[in-house]
Amino acid sequence: MIIDASAAVAILRNEPTADDLQRHIEAAGVLRMSACSVLELTMVIGRTDPELVDLFIKKLGVQVLPVDLEQLQWARHAFAQFGRGSGSPAKLNFGDCLTYAAAKALNEPLLFVGEDFSHTDLELVN
Repeated sequence: MIIDASAAVAILRNEPTADDLQRHIEAAGVLRMSACSVLELTMVIGRTDPELVDLFIKKLGVQVLPVDLEQLQWARHAFAQFGRGSGSPAKLNFGDCLTYAAAKALNEPLLFVGEDFSHTDLELVN
């Protein structure tokens, strides 16, 4: 399963969806995040507690994925089809496109919070 930064933020901030997200994480076999999502998580959470991000990754055994050429192609596709300015209600941003790419390249479901990815063709964790 791919974890988007939005899901990690919700868990670390103990937002209302945190318990459900945690259950999905516990039920998943393998957990992965794009390196870009880890950076995004660091930018949101790490400013006040940089070690919390590393602890989250380590505690859950999250595999951090580098961006490769296949993911680059999927990210370009995501931007063209679902990115801001495409007319899609998803309005994916830079980080979203790379999360989309990781999920597509590995053919894995995505754990996220919000509405953006609901307007894409990804398999989503509900």
